[in-house]
Parts: sequence; structure tokens; C-alpha cells
Amino acid sequence: MPRRGPHSAEHASYPTGLLIAAIGGILLTLDVPLLRLAAADSWTATFVRGLCMFAAISAGWWWFIRRRDPSMPFINGRVGLLVAFTSMLASIMFIFAVHHTKAANLVFILALNPLFCALMARLIFAERLPWQTWTAIAMAIVGVAIIVGDGVAENTLFGDLLAIGVALCIAIAITAIRRTDRNLVTSLAAGSLLSALVASFFAAPLALSAESWMWLALNGLLIVPLATALSALAPRYIPAPEAAMFFLLEAVLVPVWIYLIFKEAPTQNVMIGGTIVVATLVGHSLWRLHASQGGSASGKRRPAESAAE
Repeated sequence: MPRRGPHSAEHASYPTGLLIAAIGGILLTLDVPLLRLAAADSWTATFVRGLCMFAAISAGWWWFIRRRDPSMPFINGRVGLLVAFTSMLASIMFIFAVHHTKAANLVFILALNPLFCALMARLIFAERLPWQTWTAIAMAIVGVAIIVGDGVAENTLFGDLLAIGVALCIAIAITAIRRTDRNLVTSLAAGSLLSALVASFFAAPLALSAESWMWLALNGLLIVPLATALSALAPRYIPAPEAAMFFLLEAVLVPVWIYLIFKEAPTQNVMIGGTIVVATLVGHSLWRLHASQGGSASGKRRPAESAAE
């Protein structure tokens, strides 16, 4: 029988990577709708979701990592503490943003995360950014400015600003993770637990209905942890820029789900701003994919291209 070489093995794993990335991206689109369906106040939702995510991520860490390496610490150094702290802030602000702005505003702003990561790398580590990334950042800022400006008229400015805060916190965490080879998955669990501890002073979990508990548990125990794991796994099988494009499903599908379930439609200005943001990110992701494929073909990458990713 003919032997399969490394190229055929790589080709065989590509559909697997696409499937993993697609499932992870689609699951992420259910996060906001499930939180809305729970109909819990912000502090109670933060408390229950935080506990559920802490339990799910910790269980996964123990089963897949700790059992194989008993010496692995739960919090991995100062970077682990930083990621836990930013994760806590992002969790709290995200829940409040869900309840204080429209879903379309939220996901369009959160879609800026890759560009925020590039900007953080520039500001903190002085990484060079190519002109394509600077152009994308400028265009995305225009789109977000339109969305936030609309928020002033629609009384969603507070939620829009919280969404920007969430994107910045996530960008700080991802930038820190890029600079270490340590496993920091449990820092996300610690951040979830910290958010639950903060929320415990204001939460009223006993006042929740059984249906609310069901939606929050489904969100925190299954949907978000599984979506996060699949999204992190996909780049092992397909190029990272290509895997990142599936995150854009959230910006496209969440407004659809929210409209179908709650009849909440984005305003015209939000659609204009969101279209600018999504189109910019799609164009930038396609450029990154082309750059990565060109780098793979030549066997080396230019520093500017690596910084953009």
C-alpha cells in the first residue's frame, strides 16, 4: 500500500480544523442569546455564570492536564495573575454590557478584539505593525465611533463603553499570553471565580426561576467553555488567521438570533458602523491569511507580518 506523506496528512486534517473552528464559532454566537433568555439581573447572572464556568474549566483542566502533570500549578506566575484579573473585569463588564446595550452594538464592538491585540502589541512590546493593520485600525475606529455616537441618541452609551472595556481587557490578556509558553487556561477559571465572588455581594441567585438557572447553567457549564476550547484547538489544524475568521460569526449571527427571539433590531447607524467593522476585519483577516500562506511557501515570515497576527 502507498504510504501517506506529511502533506497528505496535513491535507486530511484541514477539514477537521474547519469543522472545529465552525462549531466553536457557532457556539459562541449562543452566549448573548442565552444570557438574555435567562432574564436575570446583571450581578446574579455574573455570579451564576462565573461559578459554572469556574467549575467547567477547572474540571477540564484537571482531567486533561493536571492528571498528566501533577506539578502544574493552578495559577501560573504573574502572567497568570494578570490574565485572571483581566478575565474577571471582562466577565463583569460583559454581563453588564449585555443588559445595557443592544446585542448588535455589543458584538460589533467585541469584533475589534484582533485589532486591539495588534495595537497592544505595538504599545507594550513596540512590535512593528504593517500599514494594512494600521489602515484596518483606523477604519474600525470609524465604525465604532458611528456605533457609540448612535448609543448617545439611543441611550446605550454606557453599555457600548463597557463593550469597549471588555475588548480591551481581552486584548491585554491575549497579548500577555502571547509572551509566555505557560498554560494559562486555569487563569480563565480563576477570573470566572473572582467575578462570581465580586458579584456575590449583590447577587440574588435564590430569586431565580428554574428556567433562568437552566439557561445560565447551559451557558456557563457547556456552551462557553466548549466554544472556547474548540476555538483554541482549531489553529492546530488550520492557519490561525483562517481560524480567527470564524470569530466573525458572532458579529453576523448574534443580531440575527436576537431579532428572531426578541424582535430587537439594530438601528440604521449601528448597521452602517457594524458593516464597516465587519468588512474591515474580513479584509484584514484575508490579508493575514494570504501573508501566512506566502510566509509558509517561502519558509520565513517578515517581522511586520508576524506582529500583525
